[in-house]
Amino acid sequence: MPSAKRNKLTDRSAIVMAELDEKRASELSDEQVEETVAAAEQIAALTSELNGLTEQIKAEDAVEDVVRAAKAAIVTRTVSSDSDSRSLVESSRKGPAIHVLGNMRGFKNSADAVKGGQFLRALGLGRFDEARAMGETLGSGNYDGKGAELVSPELYRGFIDVLSYASVGVQVATLFQTDANSFEIPKIGEIEADWVDELEDADDDEYATSKETVQLYKAGRIVEVSNELLSDSGAVVNLATLFTSRIGLALAKKIDDVWLNGDETKSIDGLVDLVSEGNTVEAGEDHDGIDLAELVGKIDNRASNTAWVVSSEGFSHIMKASVVTQSTTIGDRVLPVVMGAPVYRVLSLPAGTIALYGDFSMSTAVVTHRNGLQVAASEHAGFMRDSILFRGLQRFGLVNHDPQFVAKLTTAS
Repeated sequence: MPSAKRNKLTDRSAIVMAELDEKRASELSDEQVEETVAAAEQIAALTSELNGLTEQIKAEDAVEDVVRAAKAAIVTRTVSSDSDSRSLVESSRKGPAIHVLGNMRGFKNSADAVKGGQFLRALGLGRFDEARAMGETLGSGNYDGKGAELVSPELYRGFIDVLSYASVGVQVATLFQTDANSFEIPKIGEIEADWVDELEDADDDEYATSKETVQLYKAGRIVEVSNELLSDSGAVVNLATLFTSRIGLALAKKIDDVWLNGDETKSIDGLVDLVSEGNTVEAGEDHDGIDLAELVGKIDNRASNTAWVVSSEGFSHIMKASVVTQSTTIGDRVLPVVMGAPVYRVLSLPAGTIALYGDFSMSTAVVTHRNGLQVAASEHAGFMRDSILFRGLQRFGLVNHDPQFVAKLTTAS
């Protein structure tokens, strides 16, 4: 792991490089002679400082290489001289064994869960150099300046995995990632193509299209962890799964609620209200499936990746109809399929709306900030409870840009 001195040198190098790029990009006119001379002197000074920092970093790396080689030699000699391999294992163990039990939600393997938990533990205990080093971009030893240094990659992947599994909106909508705070989405439903004649000037009006601008906003929550769990180095897996589950599930619920119901404070229109009267069907009481078939016929003909999004009441209605009509269903842990489309249950449909049907990848776009998860810890906020509070923040935005690809099933009036 890089030393604290090397981390400081790396941080200073990044600052100097940014200042150097800014100075070199400055455009000065011929009349601004004095400013030009001053800028040149500053560039020379920054270049000299950067060269010196680079040499110091190389020296630190050389020292670390020597230390690693010495440690490897000591371990090799110990292995060759110790006849009892079990005593070697016990003597080299630095802490209690890490036992992985049950479901590690969000993590592909125990190694990723351990690294994610170690990052949170270092952050909670105030070992900022250690936590920062774990968040460095792989293979570079530096930061990318876009958020990757704020959380370990294993923890971020675990959070995204939980979010993608728990949020129906993220699963069925079109998902984009960006490094900016806003993103422009082309409205697929209004894009058209036209003939282009050879050697003829093209008319801009022939390429009709429009777009929507998505603004990204911060959302997050607090996760409280006892100091007993934090100090247990063998329970880092529990720490990682607890954090990713709480943060991922909370943001998944927020995304689905905003997707379906909108948010006036952020000028986001909910998909349920955007579905037109012409795309609305009233549910029948005899469960003969006619209402479902009518719903299927309401959406835009270009829909090709359809799905059902239902409430608990809607799930009961659609299952009864599927039994009567003998349409294909798959139960248990696999998503049910009705009339060729998978069925997703959500908690966010408003009263009176029991189901939506359509191609949500054409109607909705969800935008997340790449490497946008930011994690901070505070021991002061939980002082009275002897706990550590972790705060997780993530930027996201969404837009329902083409509701004609969706139809709505409502309760009988």
